[in-house]
Amino acid sequence: MPFDPIYLAYGAIFLFVLLLVEGLYYLLADSRRGGHNINRRLQMLAAGADSREVLYKLRRISKKKGGKSFTEAIQLIGPRNWLDDLINQSGLTISTPKMLGVMAAIWGVTFLVLAGVMTVPTFRSLFIAVIPAVGLPLLHLMNRKRTRLKRFLEQFPDTLDFIVRSLRAGHPLSTSMSLVSKEMPDPIGTEFGLAVDEMTYGLDMRDAFLNMSKRLPLQDLQYLVVAINIQHGTGGNLAEVLDGLSKVIRERFHMFSKVKALSAEGRMSAWILSILPIGVTGAVWGINPRYFMDVIDDPLFLVMMSVGIGLLLSGILIMWKMVRFKV
Repeated sequence: MPFDPIYLAYGAIFLFVLLLVEGLYYLLADSRRGGHNINRRLQMLAAGADSREVLYKLRRISKKKGGKSFTEAIQLIGPRNWLDDLINQSGLTISTPKMLGVMAAIWGVTFLVLAGVMTVPTFRSLFIAVIPAVGLPLLHLMNRKRTRLKRFLEQFPDTLDFIVRSLRAGHPLSTSMSLVSKEMPDPIGTEFGLAVDEMTYGLDMRDAFLNMSKRLPLQDLQYLVVAINIQHGTGGNLAEVLDGLSKVIRERFHMFSKVKALSAEGRMSAWILSILPIGVTGAVWGINPRYFMDVIDDPLFLVMMSVGIGLLLSGILIMWKMVRFKV
């Protein structure tokens, strides 16, 4: 009995859908765990997990020994390193190979829909499917990263005040960090908890804070890392330094909020003026498609549309430059 190639297509569809469902499950599970008031580290410890196991999971460290895992085998690939850093900064615990599997699944499902359902030519479908396969996961990761960093900045001054009060009460810095990891919600509670766990298992305090600054690329956190490095090397009143740093960061945050409030009208106008031409074009196309189709063969149509799109993009860029203030 000859083998029917249609079974290969069915197998590919099953594999792509399975990978897509598994990847979406991990993404949703990570998102739900990150939404609790209690930080994820304490939640995992309360569930009975070992502190080393929690550290490995949140730091996305493979526990395999003796031989290289798939993750380590592709460690030297530049884009993979960038994606790995982005996943760390977004706060998810999904591994990079699984994220690549999610991208491959989205690519496969999109390709099958385009080529099989919408009858788009195969060669063109291969390239069109790359856009959602790469764009959707990256947009999700970047949005989570932006939200997480913003939340960290909001918590940071209060955390510094917490550490200052603990230091003035006579506690060492490691104990102050442990208190922060138990009292503060995510993301700052989990991040300080990871630093405490790294120090518990032999890592130097400066290296623990350096790892934290890599997971949270923020200028304000760099100030804390520099202050601790200086105090660790030369000594000094760390409580006084952190108290001053807290005041400076809080004043900067208030200034950012004030500028954002004063520029709200301009930003709203920029949004409306940016979306309005696209919306009007879509409405005209939907109401009267022949408005464009009757002149699409005219030699000047492509030139005028290119000029119009170029002017529109230039206007949008200028408007957003005008309403984005650097403080």
